[in-house]
Amino acid sequence: MEDNQVLWSWQAVVDTYGANLGWISDLLTALNWILWVSLVLVGACGAVYAIYIGVKMARADSSEQREEAKKRLINVIVAIVVTIALILFFNLILPAILSSMGVFESFEGNTGHQAVNTIIRTARTLIGK
Repeated sequence: MEDNQVLWSWQAVVDTYGANLGWISDLLTALNWILWVSLVLVGACGAVYAIYIGVKMARADSSEQREEAKKRLINVIVAIVVTIALILFFNLILPAILSSMGVFESFEGNTGHQAVNTIIRTARTLIGK
C-alpha cells in the first residue's frame, strides 16, 4: 500500500491487508456485514416506531397525553440519530483513522500472537493508556 492512503471501509482493509490479517480478516468481514445490516434494521424499526408515536400523538385526547407522546417522539429521534451516527463511525470513520495511523501495516509478517499484541497496543493508544 502506498503511504498516506486512507481506507474508508473494513472491506478495503481486508482487500488490502487480508493475507496479513489471518483470522482478523474474517472478523472484519463479518463486522462489516453486521454493522450495515444493523443500520438498516435500526433505521426501519425507528421509523416505524416514530410513526406509531406520531399517530398516538395525533389521537391523544388531552394535552398531557400529547406532551408525553411529544417527549417520546423526541427521545426516539435522538436515539435513532445517535445509533446511526455510531454505526457510521464504526463502519466508515474508524477504519480510516486506523489505516491513517498505520495500524494495519504493522500486521505484515506477524503471526497470530503478534497480531493480537498489535491490536492490544492499538487499543491502548486509542484509549490513552
